[in-house]
Amino acid sequence: MPSPEDLRIGDFSKPLVPKPAKGDSPTKTSLDAAESRLDAAASKDEEALKPLKTYEDKLKAVGLDKTKAAVILDDVMLKGFYSEEIAVTPRVKARLRTRNARDTKRAQTMLEGMRLTYDSHYAESLSRILLASSLEQFGNDQLPHPNRKAQDKDIEDAFTTRMSYVETMPDPALRIMFKRLMEFDQRVAAALEDGAIENF
Repeated sequence: MPSPEDLRIGDFSKPLVPKPAKGDSPTKTSLDAAESRLDAAASKDEEALKPLKTYEDKLKAVGLDKTKAAVILDDVMLKGFYSEEIAVTPRVKARLRTRNARDTKRAQTMLEGMRLTYDSHYAESLSRILLASSLEQFGNDQLPHPNRKAQDKDIEDAFTTRMSYVETMPDPALRIMFKRLMEFDQRVAAALEDGAIENF
């Protein structure tokens, strides 16, 4: 508490309150902490605002370039499907094709009819249906794919034949083909992503 001597009126030679030591300012400490938080938030915002990957980057990520992507795009638009030979093992090849709207509707109808209750069963059944829809060849075995103008019965009979073939494949080969189909679908999706036409 200041003494009467310190409280002499009109005497300002001594400060009534001692000056805080350098570096002890609570205001400065608070400001420094706030500045650090703002810097961290700004870094997150800058990361979020970075440009999305370019079309070429997305193609490269799945092993494509613009030339190959253009082939996929043209085949889908002009032929109605794109097909590709893939390596199952070093000595065994297969051929897959893109699916059409009929294949998608068929898969939905089949899955609804199965009334599956477990996610694993749903995923397994969907993989088999999609593989049967896409598989053109496995090893030396050619599988039927009637053209779009064929009779409904012929198209569905061909699918039944392919589905029977998939159901009798060796399980290890089936697992490999599920993976190859997923990779194939990823390549096609990258080539046909929104705005793909504007990238050529």
